[in-house]
Amino acid sequence: MPAESRDSLHVQVDGGRTLISRSPQLHRIWGVIQRVAPTDVSVLVTGETGTGKEIIGRLLHKLSARAAKEFVAVDCNAVAPSLLESELFGHERGAFTGADQRRVGVFELADGATLFLDEVASLPLEAQAKMLRVLQEREFRRIGGRYLIRSDFRLITATNADLTSAVRAGSFREDLFHRLNVVHIHLPPLRERRQDIPLLMSYFIDQKRLRLKRPGVQRVSHQAVDLLMSYDWPGNVRELENVIETAILECTGDMIEISHLVLGSGLPAQRASTEDFDLPFRLARQRALASFERLYLFSQLRRHKGRIILVAQHAGVTSKHVREIMKRHGISRRDFRPPLRSRMLAAATPRVPPPDPPPPPNPTEVSPVKRAPAL
Repeated sequence: MPAESRDSLHVQVDGGRTLISRSPQLHRIWGVIQRVAPTDVSVLVTGETGTGKEIIGRLLHKLSARAAKEFVAVDCNAVAPSLLESELFGHERGAFTGADQRRVGVFELADGATLFLDEVASLPLEAQAKMLRVLQEREFRRIGGRYLIRSDFRLITATNADLTSAVRAGSFREDLFHRLNVVHIHLPPLRERRQDIPLLMSYFIDQKRLRLKRPGVQRVSHQAVDLLMSYDWPGNVRELENVIETAILECTGDMIEISHLVLGSGLPAQRASTEDFDLPFRLARQRALASFERLYLFSQLRRHKGRIILVAQHAGVTSKHVREIMKRHGISRRDFRPPLRSRMLAAATPRVPPPDPPPPPNPTEVSPVKRAPAL
């Protein structure tokens, strides 16, 4: 099922969704998924918007004994608070104004399957109390209903909020938090696993260029790659996907260039004026310096094929200083080394020695003297 190696992970989930990574963090998370998926324990997935929390939920479902049933997903932020309880527990006809027919809630729909509740931190306290009872008893009543309904569901929740802080602030029940947080999976933001960006770029280009009727788009220029690697990606993988999709539409040739990239609220060269200038001077300066450091290192590491000594010599700093900057930005020199197969072929190619020079003339031999013709 997954195509994985020591360096990369490529796990097909469903519906065109794929878990792709070469970062150690995602490899560790993949190990947790494999251990936890066959069980029925509750899993809490946290991470910033766009990091792929629903993909983790779907993968847990796919690897479980419930995979034959439907994966039921609800975004709690997308449902009006007044309708959220009806969405979760269902209602009977006539339970409230506008309830002209019975509605089955997602807890009931997920009987024998997996229920994924996204942005669970937005649940009102009253709904949290009812949800806690459902988790304890595995039974509930529809709104306006008289009979208890039992449901055998597996619950996976997700949020981009800090639930520990929400518990301290009193906006989230502590007992519910402990019920949800049996297993905790935290997805790191894309800026903390920049080595995944080239893999994701290639994947999105292959996935979208035919659908967008741009089959000729196949490459990304080195300058564009360096810029994408240096960007902080506040929208994470989802933002990268949107940027690549826009670039494919803008590209008229076979190579995506910097001019095809739209980052943040505008073009790359314009984003500082719309974002950084609203920050305090010290913070704006730090961000600008960090962006410059990353772009400079990407350019030099690419030029010198990951050889730190040569980068240090070109930059006029020590190798130790280069390594410190690389560590600060999570940059690995192996991302810039030639593929192992190329290096092995280069090493295995026999070098043809130059032809031997002609032997010097024997000093004991004297060239015959040509006599002038007789008159």
